[in-house]
Amino acid sequence: MTNQHSADAAGDAPGRPAPPLVTAALFVDLDGQRARYECLRPGCPHRLEGPAYSTDRDEQGEPIGVAGLKTFIDGIKSQHLTQYHGSTR
Repeated sequence: MTNQHSADAAGDAPGRPAPPLVTAALFVDLDGQRARYECLRPGCPHRLEGPAYSTDRDEQGEPIGVAGLKTFIDGIKSQHLTQYHGSTR
């Protein structure tokens, strides 16, 4: 009997690519009212972006709401990677 089944279950069978490393995490609460981005790349000079809240104020002093929070979520990864890591990937 071989041990191939346990290797497959662990995801490290010969010929399979290694699973990708986690380099960041985006946390969004279930109500969609809060979000934050944590960069997990070694040596990152700015590990935490946010937290952003739907009650945060825009330039006119109005709450950003869920739409503003969505804007934060949609752009934060590319903005962070460009600004601190010189890459968009």
